[in-house]
Amino acid sequence: MTDSHCHLDLCDDPLSAADPDLAAIVTVGITAVRSQTCLDLARVLPNVWAAVGIHPNESEEGADLQARNRVASLAEEPEVVAIGETGFDTHWDRQPLGAQEELFQWHAGLARALDKPLILHVRDRQGRDDASSAATRAIQRAGWHKGILHCFNGHEELLKAGLRLGWMVSFAGNLTYRSATPIQETARRVPEDRLLVETDSPYLSPHPKRERRNIPANVRLTAGFLAELRGCPPDELESLTDANAARLFGLS
Repeated sequence: MTDSHCHLDLCDDPLSAADPDLAAIVTVGITAVRSQTCLDLARVLPNVWAAVGIHPNESEEGADLQARNRVASLAEEPEVVAIGETGFDTHWDRQPLGAQEELFQWHAGLARALDKPLILHVRDRQGRDDASSAATRAIQRAGWHKGILHCFNGHEELLKAGLRLGWMVSFAGNLTYRSATPIQETARRVPEDRLLVETDSPYLSPHPKRERRNIPANVRLTAGFLAELRGCPPDELESLTDANAARLFGLS
């Protein structure tokens, strides 16, 4: 099984959270310092790889040229298999969408220059879709064909834009929630060669572990739920999501 997106550095015990029974784990940086930590973990754990970037909610760091240069330097390391997470977030309202767009396009340029996939974060304020709409326009403007709609929220236009570009669609533990009907409907119809699963650990624990901090091993619960949604055997879904992750990230 592959956990295509987690934050090992934010888990209570990163070393024990990196379940050795998982084929691959991608731990994702959200600041320059945390990106370095993710790379350090990838260097010592045989089934862990890193992604580096500056989260859209990190408003001050996102405008810091020194922080960007540090991320760009880390991105060249062989253990780094993706750029991000980057994107659009109006839930916390910490940074104007225009500034988030500029930071996203910087990440997209870095991904293109290094031929690595881009990890897109999108979170809307409740009852709105301004972050999703901004993300839809931004990925079309960037035109980069390697990317992941991380923790996909079910937004139809964003899905169409991502699939047209050749992007993967990744589902996290919130897929298993009773209130997640729109996301579940989307998960049933994403093409099988575009599917990924993730935990976003230590966040978004899947049912029935929702009240606990998440860990990468719980990716199996989300994958099992997704297999049931799509009416396919769990081992078949595991094989195809592993293959998709290996192809996208260039994993052996």
